[in-house]
Amino acid sequence: MQKLARAHGGWILLLIHFIGVLLLSSKWSDSFVFLTPINLSIIVTLFLLSSELPKSIIFYLMPALLGWLIEVLGTNTGFPFGEYTYSDILGPGLFGTPIMIGLLWWVLIRSAYDLMSYVTSSIVIKSILTGLSMVSLDFLIEPVAIELNFWHWKKQIVPIENYLAWFLCSSLFAGLTDKGSVKNPLSHWIWIVMVLFFGALNAIV
Repeated sequence: MQKLARAHGGWILLLIHFIGVLLLSSKWSDSFVFLTPINLSIIVTLFLLSSELPKSIIFYLMPALLGWLIEVLGTNTGFPFGEYTYSDILGPGLFGTPIMIGLLWWVLIRSAYDLMSYVTSSIVIKSILTGLSMVSLDFLIEPVAIELNFWHWKKQIVPIENYLAWFLCSSLFAGLTDKGSVKNPLSHWIWIVMVLFFGALNAIV
């Protein structure tokens, strides 16, 4: 499975998301949006299988916990992202927050930080670049997520503090978990696929 994930995982992700664009941009999108947690599970599984063995498993997995906890805080208090609530589309959760959302934080932070290691060896700069990558992707995610009913913002307006919080939290979590950084051949695929997927849906939906 590991060899398959490393050799063909990127193409599998590209194919799945190409199909996803076709389904979610169709007039039957409401009938297919329930597949979102399955898609996210495939992303997480392929990325996990493809990763090199981390030196610290605790720091390696920590972004998932940190991401989920900050989302729990956000959904229950409105801080630091602003006031929003999740629908049940992203699957089961606790305290109003899908478990899958923490795993999404993990994949995005781990993959972005891995890619930034090719740019610089500085933990601070890598962390800042990871934060910038995350907030840039969130600009693409938000309109699609709202349209597909993944989550709801108060008055359907995404507040500026959401983007500031994404940058600050992502940068902080990346720096704090530097000891868990690993090389992964799917890192660049994750970002290529995410940008293409949400970029296409923004243009179509």
